[in-house]
Amino acid sequence: MAVAFIPPLTSVDEYLKTSYRPDMEFVDGVLVERGMPTIPHSRLQAILIRYFAQFEHSLGFLALPEVRTQIAHRARYRVPDLMLCPTPVPQGRIVTTVPWVVIEIMSPDDRLPEQLERFRDYRGVGVTQIILLDPEKLIAFRFHEESLLRQDLNGLDLPTGQVPFDTNVIFDQLRKDLLACT
Repeated sequence: MAVAFIPPLTSVDEYLKTSYRPDMEFVDGVLVERGMPTIPHSRLQAILIRYFAQFEHSLGFLALPEVRTQIAHRARYRVPDLMLCPTPVPQGRIVTTVPWVVIEIMSPDDRLPEQLERFRDYRGVGVTQIILLDPEKLIAFRFHEESLLRQDLNGLDLPTGQVPFDTNVIFDQLRKDLLACT
């Protein structure tokens, strides 16, 4: 008879005081590994951070990469690849306010069921715009009504205005960036 593996439970206090390399998420007492980034993943993340930085002051948000984000008090913490959070952002080790936008970047070992669970968590706390970018296939998805819809984006509507966000332009920049690295 096979015995199912049951991961050991970790306390929220232990999770919050520990630095994992790479960082992990915390879901109901279980540490959840995140996909290992690739060079295209990292380059896309850098492009996005630089891109959104130009709009932070005028539209009242901060682009924050890979910060632990409270989903359910003392029960769930996720680590989005990038989020746009309204300012002021409370100082500390975790984000406790609801991000306006969450952008996840696919890694080769990411699995769709885990991504959808993560997106449901974001939606559950009130994130209205959840985007998945695939740096290998150069395609974008929007999480909408429990599904991922393939969609080329042109902008993001924030409570303070619209951020132009053309995913085709972003992917062109990534393509050029990766060619320059070879």
